[in-house]
Amino acid sequence: MMSEPWPEIVQASSEKRRELVLKGTDADLKQRVQDADGLLPSELYQLELLNFLQINSLAVRELSNEVSSLKNLSQFFCRQNALTSIPDEITCIKTLKFLDMSENAITELPENIGQLMNLQTLNMAHNKLTCLPSSVCDLASLAILDVSQNNFEEFPDVLCKAPVCERLAEFQASHNNIDDVPDSVENIVMLKVFDLSNNQIKELGRSIAGCLKLKQVNFTSNPLKDKRLKKLIDQKNSQKSIMDYIRTKGRAKQNQNATNEKTQQGKGGRKKLKGQKAHEAVAAEEEALVKYFIDVLKVDTSDAEVPFRVIVENEVKEIRPFIVACIIKNLNLDQGDMFKNFISLQTRIHDEICGKRTIATIATHDMKHLRGSYVVYDAQEPDLFKIRPLGRKAEVTALSLYQKLCKEAEDTRKEKKRNQVSGIHKYLTLLNGQEKFALLRRSSDDCVISLPPLTNCDATKISSETSDVFVEITGTKSLGACKSVMDELLKRMVELGYYSDTQNDNGRDFFDDSSDEDEHTEVHASKSRSLVVQQVKVEDGEGKMRVVYPSRTDMVFETKEIKVRRPK
Repeated sequence: MMSEPWPEIVQASSEKRRELVLKGTDADLKQRVQDADGLLPSELYQLELLNFLQINSLAVRELSNEVSSLKNLSQFFCRQNALTSIPDEITCIKTLKFLDMSENAITELPENIGQLMNLQTLNMAHNKLTCLPSSVCDLASLAILDVSQNNFEEFPDVLCKAPVCERLAEFQASHNNIDDVPDSVENIVMLKVFDLSNNQIKELGRSIAGCLKLKQVNFTSNPLKDKRLKKLIDQKNSQKSIMDYIRTKGRAKQNQNATNEKTQQGKGGRKKLKGQKAHEAVAAEEEALVKYFIDVLKVDTSDAEVPFRVIVENEVKEIRPFIVACIIKNLNLDQGDMFKNFISLQTRIHDEICGKRTIATIATHDMKHLRGSYVVYDAQEPDLFKIRPLGRKAEVTALSLYQKLCKEAEDTRKEKKRNQVSGIHKYLTLLNGQEKFALLRRSSDDCVISLPPLTNCDATKISSETSDVFVEITGTKSLGACKSVMDELLKRMVELGYYSDTQNDNGRDFFDDSSDEDEHTEVHASKSRSLVVQQVKVEDGEGKMRVVYPSRTDMVFETKEIKVRRPK
């Protein structure tokens, strides 16, 4: 016997409604679904104008493949039902932005769910999922994913692949059986909320700290082997103290042997290689691990009259004696948030391994403002030289700038009634008691381009249109510390997707010839994943070389994912 049309659907159709809410709080509705053996009436799927549909707590057992007819649907809630699957046809709703199928019994997602290119939020909490289909990596708009209280035993590494990893900001996966977090998690560059509480994780890797946007992490109720870290987490210490500990004391990136063991013996890993020699297996595995390249160019000697270099004067050796520098070539900073994130990256490194600039300071300049010059690293009394600081319109003496900043800091303390200050003001104490300030100046006109550790010059500042970036790292502790900071900056840049446009390099040969494979093939295959860095020499006043960066002893990374190709 044909059932009576649902009055809610008839009304929505006649009034051409865009929204429809069906809830189990209506006993009559619930009884109708039960009488239909857990199915919804076919008329529901004919409401093509709907952009909002909510079907909650009705014990719905199955959705019809006619769901594809809801072609204007933007938000779809189907919570607290009895679904065990989602029809593949749902992926035809290209307008879908919000999908909530939580609190059902769903065991898998549609294989082609990646076709939902506009999907921003996916809530699959309280289901029976064990994995995500490979097409999830194609969800370029996905910002929020909740798979809490499912049956995952492995971290869904598909989330670490582009393009989904470039937008995902929130990942909730508490109350599963996940036993590890892969190093590739650092590829999820926009991740802000990360909840892996109540899982089976025994170690947390330093790569988690590579997610520079993280604001909220939750790793409580995991069997962590590091008792101190477990205590920090369980006692609900600040997010910063937890992340600082993970960054410095967490598990280092897995080496080759560990990777081989995981891939060959771990759950879901490949079967053990058979019939091949051991060294062939290791070589193939190592090559497969490479994801990024850093290509090193030799020192630029094209301008014989004024070769670009850094000259260190004697006066600075007693104040801030250490400096390394290089040029990052052919960047595209005008794409998306690349420029803003590059500035944020420098800030993070300043706060981390630079010890809030007490160990070293990073400064970046647009190379187009340094052409035909070299850079002099010097020190002078602060009332004897001027600088136009970042964001300021006029030149001021270094002393005037320092005194003005001190006054601003003091006024802020009084206004806020607290001792802490922010921004540039928090570095003022590093110059207390100094009779001379370190500086870098352009040789062509003696323009001061940098006043470490405080600020750069506005005249050489980088912008989203900058292509070649001159990077200088100055410090007080050691040359090795400056090199380590530069290593870390370049490493994080390439991992975050800062690549050089090698087509603008005029065919110059900067690739290492140490590989036994066809170099030409490797070069062309990796252009889009390569960061080009040019060496810069640092000399004393007599022309004797003090250091060149990067040398062959620099950028020796633990990770096998980055390959450095050095000059022939």
